Parts: sequence; structure tokens; C-alpha cells
Amino acid sequence: MKNAHHAKPKVYVQVVQHLSPGGIETMALEMADEIERSNNNRCYVISLEGDYPTAVAHWSRLAKHQSQVIFLNKKPGWRMSTVWQLVQLFKQLKADVIHSHHIGPLIYAGLAARIAQVPGRIHTEHDAWHLQSRKRRWLEQLALTIGQPKLVADAKLVRSAMQQAGLSYPSQVICNGIDSRKFIAGDQQQALAALGLSHWNNNKTLTPVVMGCAGRLVKEKGYHILLQAMQQLPEHYLLLIAGDGPLKTTLQQQAEQLGVAHRVQWLGAVNNMLPFYQALNIYTMASLKEGLPLSPLEAQSCGIPVVLTDVGGCSEAICPETGYLSKPQCSKTLAANLQKVMQEQQKTADRNHSPRNFITQCRDLAVMVKAYQNLV
Repeated sequence: MKNAHHAKPKVYVQVVQHLSPGGIETMALEMADEIERSNNNRCYVISLEGDYPTAVAHWSRLAKHQSQVIFLNKKPGWRMSTVWQLVQLFKQLKADVIHSHHIGPLIYAGLAARIAQVPGRIHTEHDAWHLQSRKRRWLEQLALTIGQPKLVADAKLVRSAMQQAGLSYPSQVICNGIDSRKFIAGDQQQALAALGLSHWNNNKTLTPVVMGCAGRLVKEKGYHILLQAMQQLPEHYLLLIAGDGPLKTTLQQQAEQLGVAHRVQWLGAVNNMLPFYQALNIYTMASLKEGLPLSPLEAQSCGIPVVLTDVGGCSEAICPETGYLSKPQCSKTLAANLQKVMQEQQKTADRNHSPRNFITQCRDLAVMVKAYQNLV
């Protein structure tokens, strides 16, 4: 941040589509807290959709952000009235910086920020697969032209995909970061106890290897591939899944059919992720699509190595010394890499090779927020 000790406090407003458990939404809340830690800045997060009572009922962490979050309860479809709502809000809040995440907020907040004459404007693209649609490309280009924000990609691969899609607008890369002060290593047995899993061990002769994955239970997250990999792993490999979604019943049925249901625990939505990560030996994702995901950053900050599929910005979210990338939609490669990680862990207990070092040096929240503040 430029002249941090002498700069005038600013009012930042982030705009997201909705506030439900997810990577972008978590990052927006973490950014809001980090922005407010310094120089008496103020930061609000506006959700275009939904209302506070419904949102907090599904995501209890919103309660501690009640004074920062604003819901517009926008109905489906294009709503010009939402633009005017935002214009009035930006003026009322005396906003200095508007920061939109994804295309819907870009369209609404970009136009409103220009009308309200907000001087600082930023937009972040968290993935670029939606730009494969000609209509989306046209809308994005139009919204950028109207809003004229500083355009940021959250990964090098996202920026490359934006350029390949023909998006003719100057952009830069600021990689996602997480709060390494919050996500720290802990005692595995205590963490399992906190999750109510003290006695979860189906193999009495081998020490269990606890793997974990977090995210919505949707096709794009590749849980069906992960369950196939489970079938190829030894019996003492166990799996914790944190998240909920429309495919839960289907995935549970698949686990039964594959004969691995007794080795899988479905935790549902987890509000405190710290004990979840601390309970693991490995964090893994079998995603088919990603931007630069936050959950593997949080896991590595807790000293947990990761195995991810090589999609989106996953290659930029992984410690090169301790993690592995797997071929997408290939359960065999995923299973092999999960075992390789454990073999590497057993060879060395050298703390210098902890993936936490990668996070604190390259993917820390404070570094990310400072980079955004330097834009305006």
C-alpha cells in the first residue's frame, strides 16, 4: 500500500453475485477483514442476490460480518433498478473503490460506479471458462469498456485464457491469497476429536491416512473421480468431504456401489475449516474446472501437502516441492499420486519442506490485498 502510514483512509466496496459458501465469497470476506486492519479503512461486501436472514442461516460465518454485508435481493434476469440501487449505495457509503468479482457484478457495479463517479474501480476474473460463450465475451468486453476498471486475473492461466478468448482489455495477475495467521498446523488427533471422529479407524493394523476435500457437491468438482480413486487405494486410506450440494445422494450411492462408503465421511457444510485441515494427512481435489482455488492454499498453510488435478489455476496453487498434479478425469493417476505423497512424507520430516513456506512467501492474504490497494 502506498505510504501506508500517511494515506487517507478509504471506503472499499466489493460486489459479488451471492454470499453462500464458496471460494470467491470467502475471499471477499477475508479481503474485507484485511483491508480494515490497516489505516482505518472501511470495507463492505454487497451481494446482488439473496437476503441476510436466509444467507446467514446457510452460512453462519456471515454473522460476524453483519455490519459489513449488504444484500440487494435481486430477482433473476436483467434489472436496471439494481444499477440505481448500487448508485445510491455507492454515494451513501462514500465509496472510494469498487471491486467486482465475476461478470454479473462487473455489469451492474461497473455501470453504477461510472454513474456515481467512484474514482477507484477494480474487477477480478476468477476463471475464464465462461468466456467460451460468444455472448459472455461480448457482454464482458462491453462491461469493461463502460466501467473501465483495472482488470485483474487471479492466476496466470486465467489471464492467458482471457487473452485467447480475444478479450482486448489490459489486464494483470494478482494471485489469490489466504490468511496464514489463521490457518496453522495443529494436532491431528485433537482435530479429529473436534470433528467427532476420534475413533474413525477401520484398519487396526495400519495407521490411517486421512485425506480431505472441500467444496460444493457438483459435477465440476469431480467427486465421482475421487471416489473411483478411493477404490484403488488401500483400506487404511480414509476420506473426509466438507461441503454440500445437489449431487450428495448420487455420490453417496456411488460410494456404496464402489464398496468404499465405510471409508468416506460426509461432513456437510463446515463453518470452521481449521480443524478440518489439521485432521488431514493429504488434501486433494479432482476438479474438472477451477480458477485458482483457495482451499488447497488453506490446507498447505496448515502444513498439509496437496494433490490436485491440472486444471485452471491449480498449478499455481500448489507447492512445487511437496504437491502433485494429476491428469484430469483420471482416477488411476490421482490414486498413484496420493500414495506418492504419503511415501514422500514418510521419507522426510524436514519442516523446511513444509508447504506452508510456499504459502507465506507466495500466496498470503496480506500480500494479495496490498497488491490490490496499490492499483488505486
